[in-house]
Amino acid sequence: MSIINTQGLVLKYTNINDADRILTILTRDKGKIKVFAKGCRRPKSRLISSCEVFAFSDLILYKGSNFYHINNCELRESFYELRKDLLSLSYAVYFVELADTVTDEDMYCKNIFLLLAKALYYLSKKEIPLGILTNAYQIKLLDLSGFRPSLKRCVSCGEDGNFTFFNINLGGVICDNCSKEGGTIRINPKTLELFKTLLIKPVSRLNSIKIDNTIFIEAD
Repeated sequence: MSIINTQGLVLKYTNINDADRILTILTRDKGKIKVFAKGCRRPKSRLISSCEVFAFSDLILYKGSNFYHINNCELRESFYELRKDLLSLSYAVYFVELADTVTDEDMYCKNIFLLLAKALYYLSKKEIPLGILTNAYQIKLLDLSGFRPSLKRCVSCGEDGNFTFFNINLGGVICDNCSKEGGTIRINPKTLELFKTLLIKPVSRLNSIKIDNTIFIEAD
């Protein structure tokens, strides 16, 4: 029996029988996996706290024929504070659903795992404005999923320049000469600068970003 040590964050679960669950867990080393948690819904189960959505745990797993199984676990963070505020909880669910959508089972995604964990941590601490955190999470997740927006060169012809258009269909800035392409919208250059900043700035330093409402509304 192969034993696996990793960290994981519960994205969702399905209740099975009276006491069991099948968890969808985003892990540091194994990507997104399905985990069978036997008896975790019993009131005295040692697994109960690690089998809730958002739970971040150290896990010892073994691989069965269809699922991984929990051999042991230790909860590191439940993000309980998120459940005390409906707005924070709604955004936490949104963050988790996005991570679930862009990952496939057994796909290596350590950086997405770390991004989600940091986003939930700062969301629970309320140290970063919600709009900035959300925009940063979305654009960083796009980048890690292979859909990094092109912000320095026209996505149609490759030219450098100062851009005032963005093409949604092509996924990047577009020059004046190519702005007739379908899906093109006008965009404030300051919004593009914000996107560039959000891509490169660590989540822990997002609280230093200051933007006016006009830029925030357009970025959002």
